[in-house]
Amino acid sequence: MSEEITESRRSMLLRRLQENGAEAFTNKELVELLLLYSIRQKDTAETAEKLFEYFGSMSEVLEAPVMELSYIEGVSRNSAVLLSMIPQIARRIQIDHDVREKVVGMDGIRAFVPKCFIGKTVEFFLLICLDKHQKMIRYDFVSKGSVNHSTVDLRKIIHLLLATNAAYAVVAHNHPRGNTSPSIDDKKTTQVIVNALSAIDVKLLDHMIVNASHLFSFAEASSDIRGCMIPD
Repeated sequence: MSEEITESRRSMLLRRLQENGAEAFTNKELVELLLLYSIRQKDTAETAEKLFEYFGSMSEVLEAPVMELSYIEGVSRNSAVLLSMIPQIARRIQIDHDVREKVVGMDGIRAFVPKCFIGKTVEFFLLICLDKHQKMIRYDFVSKGSVNHSTVDLRKIIHLLLATNAAYAVVAHNHPRGNTSPSIDDKKTTQVIVNALSAIDVKLLDHMIVNASHLFSFAEASSDIRGCMIPD
């Protein structure tokens, strides 16, 4: 595509955005539009097409690792970083809204938790501290990488709970590419955390496992899984 045609399409897309907002665009056109801000003098429509051919959908494009995005012809490292930032920014916005609205009770927590993992392409372990009224005091990611009972930082969890004078805790982690069924390690990790929290008089209300579309709750699971939440 010639430079003149590329610039004409660029102007047209920006004018449409100004006049009609993002709702007027297809998902592929939105990715094309994002690429305009990191690719100059090139046909970003062709690059967007290649991204969708490889990843299949906008969510898969935006949640892909920077390294994998960079493998696509026409996607520079700057472009890959820009695309990967979008879900991370969306996650921050969602969390900011929820914090301002004061997340309270387990229904509120279960609605809040999946938003914390938007854009996370590797496993993270989340701790939420709650007061005696089950209102969220603070949330923190306490570890990154494969979750098991030997890698979860119990010292950090206990420190944060004591520092916030929490009465209750909720923990969660994500399975970015897998289902939300708990593994043997997930069950062991839950039991270890329950026992550690029992020693400081804090009750674990739930351990949740999330992916892009589902949430698994230990507290709402069958009795054999819920048993992990009872101190030894």
